[in-house]
Amino acid sequence: MRGLGDPAVLAGLAVLAALVLHPATRAGAWLPSAPTIMVALALLLLVSLVVRSLDHPRERLFALGAVLVVGALGYDGAKGVRGTLSLGVGDVTNNFVEEGFGGRRLGLRPLGFPLALERVRTGGMVEVSLPAGSVPVELSSTRAVGYGGLRLVVSVTGGARPLEGVVTPSEPGHLADLAIGLERYFPDFALDAKGQPMTRSAESRNPAALLRVERGARIYRVFVLGSMPGLHRVEELDRSFALAGVEPEVRVDAAVVSEPAAPAALTGLLIAAAGAALAGLRK
Repeated sequence: MRGLGDPAVLAGLAVLAALVLHPATRAGAWLPSAPTIMVALALLLLVSLVVRSLDHPRERLFALGAVLVVGALGYDGAKGVRGTLSLGVGDVTNNFVEEGFGGRRLGLRPLGFPLALERVRTGGMVEVSLPAGSVPVELSSTRAVGYGGLRLVVSVTGGARPLEGVVTPSEPGHLADLAIGLERYFPDFALDAKGQPMTRSAESRNPAALLRVERGARIYRVFVLGSMPGLHRVEELDRSFALAGVEPEVRVDAAVVSEPAAPAALTGLLIAAAGAALAGLRK
C-alpha cells in the first residue's frame, strides 16, 4: 500500500490523467469508457497523495485540499444538475432538458422560475428576464447563440385586404380566419425526372414551400414559390398565396448548471495551493 505514495507512481498517474483529460488526445473518440477511466485515475491519484502524506507530514495540507476538491466534484457529479434549454425571441420557458452522465438526455426538468428571452444582440450578447417580466439582464457565452430552423413570411392577397404573416416548422401562422402550417420546405426548388418536387441543395437559392391552409373544417394544400408570387390561387377562399421571404430563426441555446459543492471545491483548491506553498518553503 505504501508503494502507492512513491513519487514515480504519483507522477505516472498524473501523466495518465492528463493524457485522458487533455482535448488534444481526443480520448473520448478512441478510449472506451473514457469518463469512467478518468474518474478511476483521479481516485487513484487521490489515494496516492493521501498515502504519501502519511510519511510526509509537510504534504498533508496539500492532500487535504485534494480530498476536498475530488469529493466536491464527485458530489456535484451525483447531485448536481446539468442541461440545456432553447428559446426564440419572445419565448418563455419553465423547464429545460436535463443531461446525465456522458451527455445522455434524461428528459424535462423544471427550472423553478419562468425565463424569457427578450432580445439577441450582436456579438453573442442576449437579454433575458429572470423571472419573466422582470428587468432584463445581459448574458454572454460562446455557446449562447445558435441559428436553427427558419421563418417563412407568407403573404395572402384577395378577400377584404392583403395579409402577411410568419410560419415556422413548429408553429402555424394565423391570418384572419386562416391557419397556415408548413408541410414541406424546398430551399432550392426543382422538379426531378418524374416531375416530382425536390431540392437541388440546402442553400436558399429558389425557396418554395407546401403549406397546409385551414379554414374551419376545410383543409387546402397550397404551393408557394418565392420566384413566382401569387402562383397558387384557391378559388373557394378567393385568396392567392405567395412566399414573401425566408429568414433564419434566431434561437438561444443556453447551458443550465447547478453545482452545489462548487464552494467546497474552491476551498479545496485554496487549501491545496497553501499546502504546496508551505511544503516548498519548508524545503
